[in-house]
Amino acid sequence: MTSRDHLHDGFAIDDPLGRGIDGPLLSHLMGAAFDRCAPCQADLLAAVADHPPTAARAVELACIAVHEKVGGLPGNLTEPDIHAIASRAFRHLARTGVNHGNEQMFEAAAVMSITDRAAAVDSALDLLVGILSTPA
Repeated sequence: MTSRDHLHDGFAIDDPLGRGIDGPLLSHLMGAAFDRCAPCQADLLAAVADHPPTAARAVELACIAVHEKVGGLPGNLTEPDIHAIASRAFRHLARTGVNHGNEQMFEAAAVMSITDRAAAVDSALDLLVGILSTPA
């Protein structure tokens, strides 16, 4: 079964800054991740990774969620040269976005390889599912 066979409840995802994200695609991916639907998640992850603004928005949303939950971004999410659970690509983008550098994060995602964007989005999904699944 692929993501085209069924839908997952998603999230209302937009981009108030008009950076060209595909909100429905990212919403569907997040729904598949929350539902733990591996076939859909794999299919949709590839599509998101192939669209740099949408991939950057996934990382941006994860950074916002972490910041709101713990009051900042810890080094294991921003330091590319340390061993951490989050992918190196995620940590690179997160570090680029620190101190209101979100536009730079989108620019950095645009020049990343599709493989690196996929790794960054995968880490973002792990963080979002973990944070949003945890009671307040």
